Parts: sequence; C-alpha cells; structure tokens
Amino acid sequence: MIITDCQSKSPAYFLDNILSGRIKTEIAFQPIWDLQKMKVFGFEALARWKNLRPDEVFLEAAQKHSVLELETLILAEICRIKKSTKEKTFINVHPSLPNPYSWECLKGQNVILEITESDSICFPALNILRDLGFTLALDDFDTGSATLEALCLVEPEYIKLDKSLIQSKNVASRDSLITAFVGHAVRLNSKVIVEGIETREQLQAARINGAHYGQGYFLGKPEILFLGF
Repeated sequence: MIITDCQSKSPAYFLDNILSGRIKTEIAFQPIWDLQKMKVFGFEALARWKNLRPDEVFLEAAQKHSVLELETLILAEICRIKKSTKEKTFINVHPSLPNPYSWECLKGQNVILEITESDSICFPALNILRDLGFTLALDDFDTGSATLEALCLVEPEYIKLDKSLIQSKNVASRDSLITAFVGHAVRLNSKVIVEGIETREQLQAARINGAHYGQGYFLGKPEILFLGF
C-alpha cells in the first residue's frame, strides 16, 4: 500500500497548521428552509478545511485543549463574513464553552448559537450566553437520555432533530416521533428543525408531520462564501 503524504501526517500536524493559518479556514453556508412557507429561513455556518473532516479537527482540538483557539479562529472568519450578510445565521458552539464572552462580537446580529448534545455542556457558561441575549438551538437531538436531560436544562428556542430520525426506514415510528417532538416544542414555545433531508419523500414527511424548518442536501448543500479582504 502506498501511503500519501497527507495520510502520513498526524491529526496534531493538521491542527497546528490550521491554528497557524497555513491551512485556510473557510466558512460554508447551508440553507435552512421554512417548511410551511417553502422558502429559505436562514443559514447554518460551517467551518471547512480542504481534505479534512471537521469533526476530526474538533476532536483533536478537544484532546489538545485547543478548542478556544480553534473557535477564536473560526469566529474571526464568521465575524468578517457577517459584516456582509444579514440573514439569520446558526453557528455551532462547542459545549465546553471555554470563553462564552468571545461570542459577544456577534451580539445583536441575528445569530442563533447551536449547542451539540454529544458532550457535556458547561451550563454556567451557557447562562452567560443567555445573559448576553443569544438565542439557542439544541443540535443533533435524538431520544437518548443525555439528550432529553439537555433539552430540559437548555430550554432551547430551536430543536434540531438528528438526521437519523428523518432517514429512518421505520416510517411509522419516524412520523410519530416527529409529530411528538413538534407538539412538545410548541408547548415550550420552541421550533423544530429536521436535519438530514435528502429526498423528496423525507421533505414531505417533515412537512406533513408539522416540522417548522428543514435542512439537508435535498434543500441545499453547504457552499463556501468567498469575500475579498
């Protein structure tokens, strides 16, 4: 087997190059649609690095205690772009929230901060984001006990259902769960966003079962936004 130069490098090598700027950080925007009006509602901002998986980059940053440094780099690029965009923008925030005040530069700019349920959430820091006036979304929501606890504690304005739900082959259970989550969200004055919509059938299922918003390749893929300096 021939090992390419990229394959021979460690994750730490790539992280160091990202943090130093030798590997460019770019921001892709994926549309989120209002499923009842069938028009674009907003966008999710996603960090991208050429030939690298974002989840692996963040995992390496967490292991190297470099989450704050990585998020600061991403935040600087988002702040630069937000000067030229007015749309509602969803942005992922690491649940450890090493410095919640770093997000203050986006205060009042139509930003929703997404908290993933996959790791332990730092609730004191989350409360600071609330005090700063940020709207929150709970990302990748499924039916796990940790997720349900996070739903109760975060009290998000938006609940993003994990893509595994809409893509389930068990249609009856899928539809029942979407309806149940929408009903729960409405009682809490929250909105449901269905992630992972990749077919027309999945889009129709999300709409028929009352989901407020949807996101996925069928509705639009992430696209890099290039702006001149």
